[in-house]
Amino acid sequence: MSLVNLLQRQVETRASSACHNRNRNLPVDLGVSCFETIPDGVEFIKKHYLLDSKYSDYSVGVARITWNHDTRLWELRVPNEQSTQELLKWILYPYLSSSSDLTALIREVEKDPKDYFW
Repeated sequence: MSLVNLLQRQVETRASSACHNRNRNLPVDLGVSCFETIPDGVEFIKKHYLLDSKYSDYSVGVARITWNHDTRLWELRVPNEQSTQELLKWILYPYLSSSSDLTALIREVEKDPKDYFW
């Protein structure tokens, strides 16, 4: 079952706002925050640029927020450190793994209080 369009649009809008806020306050050489839509949520991505380049040199998935249909909660996942870049395995974020409050998870990714994502 796919996420209801209204909830999908809500998570995309908040992810867009979070990325915009991060990018506004940081220089490009530290990486650019963006996101992509995935089934039942979004994946936050950090794009890295070469000096004087308009195009991304490489990008890294840093977090995923997805809707769990069984628990009816939003889940925040991060890449497992033992994964290879070609095959990322996502595990629950240890400090705030799930919540009914989407805003709390988005804020955690945007502000990154544990210096875990960006």
